[in-house]
Parts: sequence; structure tokens; C-alpha cells
Amino acid sequence: MFKLSALRCVLLGVSGYVLIGCGGSSGNNPGTTPVPTANELRIGGLFSLTGNWNTLGKASKAAVELARDDVNAYFASRSIATRVTLFVTDTKLLPETAAADLNSLVDKQVRYVVGPQSSSEVARLKATADSSGTLLISQGSTASSLSIADDNVFRMVPDDVREAKALVALARADGIQALIPVARDDAGNGGLFTSVSARFSDVGGEVAAGIRYGANETDFTATLNSVRAAIVALRATHTDAQIGVYLAGFDEDAQILALAQADPTLSAVKWYGSDGVVSSAALSSNAGSAAFMSQHGFPNPIFGLDDSAVGTWSPVAQRIKAKSGVDPDAFALSAYDAVWLAALSYQAAGGSAATATDRRNSLFATASTYTGVTGPTKFDASGDRNDGNFDFWSVGGSAGSYRWMRVASYKAADGSIVRIP
Repeated sequence: MFKLSALRCVLLGVSGYVLIGCGGSSGNNPGTTPVPTANELRIGGLFSLTGNWNTLGKASKAAVELARDDVNAYFASRSIATRVTLFVTDTKLLPETAAADLNSLVDKQVRYVVGPQSSSEVARLKATADSSGTLLISQGSTASSLSIADDNVFRMVPDDVREAKALVALARADGIQALIPVARDDAGNGGLFTSVSARFSDVGGEVAAGIRYGANETDFTATLNSVRAAIVALRATHTDAQIGVYLAGFDEDAQILALAQADPTLSAVKWYGSDGVVSSAALSSNAGSAAFMSQHGFPNPIFGLDDSAVGTWSPVAQRIKAKSGVDPDAFALSAYDAVWLAALSYQAAGGSAATATDRRNSLFATASTYTGVTGPTKFDASGDRNDGNFDFWSVGGSAGSYRWMRVASYKAADGSIVRIP
């Protein structure tokens, strides 16, 4: 079993992790030959750097750049000739942009791609990945509709069914008996909307009629009018303390929560969120949404990091923040692990002599024994992360000092919720 400890012997110095060696490039270089040089492993990165959910995109870009440097240093220390080169593009979280970028990467003979980060993008790219033999390793896609065996889509995170179990466990522990589901109308958030609604109903809760808003929506007046009407209707049989709103979206959640903060009906009930906004600067920097979260909660689940392994993942997280200015979450750290999985599995498959099937099988096998900064990376039969533990994050503090904080955790083994003071 290869563990990150093997890397530590290369990179760990007197004062902690230090950078040894760079190598490779980042970003699309028009002068780069379309044919890989000898011993060159090309890895792509499809991230939203300037569009929606760009906090994750920026942290992921820094993560894969650091992983490239660390992998190349590790290979050099083992006298392995392979070197990783990166090609990172800005998809802006737009499926068509991601599709064009993937086609460009395929033309450059890039065989492993970290990302894209949204399920809508992954769904759009899946056919091209399968037909070209390119392996997509997404660090943020959760839609269970993409949990398909024997394809070229791998995901470093659990799917929305597992996330729904965690979210509903917290809501029920809070005493929520009736839930109003609201979601951005896209593959990933739509999947969460469906899975959370189904799970809440399965455990005996009442689920109100769902509310969806368009992916390009900017005016949320009608959406919040519908939420308000649903709260009023549920008050006939439930107290405000028993009513919850589940909101699955991206950075636009900042606008929605800011409006809710100023509305006595909307702010009278508990709200819950999704993985798509964890660590988002859009929410923590918006005075209205930050105040809402600080006063009312709005916990958001994301797959959990092992506290006992903080000595492994914290140094990498600090390096990512220093490079990107973003506090990385578990999704961003999993992008770091994805580069390691690609590189190690490429070597195990035989390097440049490997076929597309060899590379896919080797990635699956390598992940089953690899332990990275985010813990064991084993995939289930559909190529999704097998781990089902989650942490919940919200914004706390006060005006001028709002920050993202971990507020609870969920253990899949027994379905327990642990509050974090």
C-alpha cells in the first residue's frame, strides 16, 4: 500500500513540508508540441476559475500544481523518468466551455483530467471521455445519475445519496419534521434535491412541494415567495422549530440568504445547504448572507477529513492557501490526491505503453490501496469514493470577521451526529 508517508520522506524537512523541484507547466501553452515528449505524463485540469463556484476552482488549480511538483520530486527521488506536465483551463462552470476544453486536451493527448467540478459539466463530457479513453477524475461532482460502472468517470467524493443521509441525519437531530427543498436546476444540485427529498421522506418526515430556479437566475423574488408560502402552509401543522428549508445551489446562495435575512418569515425557520458552497467567499463576504449564517446556521455537508490525520492534510492545505489565497476544503484537497492517483496508476499500468483499458483498470486498483491527504481513496463499483463520513460547515463570527467554521460531523458507520462547539 502506498501512503502519503512515502512522500513525506522526500518533502519533510526540519521545518515541515518544503518544495523540492518543480517541472511541468500550468495553463494552455500554444507553443507546446501536440505530441508528448518521452517520459511526459500530461494531466489536465478543468476548473471554474472566474465563473460560479470559483473558490473551489482556484484552490483546485493550486492543489494540482503543488501535486505536480510533489509527484515529480517523488519520481526523481526514486529514479523514475516520468514527469508530469499540467494543462489547466477555466471552464467558468459552463458545460459547453468544459466540452470544448476537453476536446482540446484530447488533441494534446492528455489522458487524465482532474475535474470538472460540477455534475452538469461531467454529464456533458462523459461521452467524449468514454470514447477517447480519457479518464475524468472529478473532485466535486456528486450526482447519483452519474454513478455508472465501467465508464471513464471517477469521482473523488461520495455521491448525493450518501450526502443526503448525512444532511437528513442532522436535520432530524435538530428536530425538523417538515422540509422545503429548493435547488438550482442543474444535474448536481438537482440530484441533491431528489436524494435529500427521498431520504427525508423515507425516515418519516414531511416533504413540501419542491422549488427549482433556473441555472442563470438572478432575481430570486419568485423563488423566495414560494418558500415563504410553503412555510406559511406548514405552520398549520408544525411549529417554526420543526420546519426546515434545504437549499442546494452555488454562489447565488449568497443573494438568497441575504434576502432571507431581511424577511421575518424566511428567517424564522432553520435552513440547510449543500457541498456546492462550502468555503465559498461569495457567502462569507456578503454581509447579508454571512449575518444570516452566523445568526441562524445554514450548515453545509462535505465529505469529512480524518481529524487523526491532520498532520498529513493540514500542511498541504496550508500550502494551497499560500498559493491561492483560498482556504481549501476537502474537495480541493481531493484534487491534490487525484494527481497522485493518476501518476501512480499510470506508472503501474506501464506508462506510455498502457492502453486505455489498462489505465482505467490501474486507476481503479491503485485507488483501492492508496491513502492520500484526504484518507483512503477507494472507489465503489461505480467509480465514486467509497467513504461516507461528512463534516458540516457554516459561517460564524461577526461583521468584519466572518469565517467558515466546522460545526458538526456525521459518521456513516452508525449515522451519528457530533456537534463541534
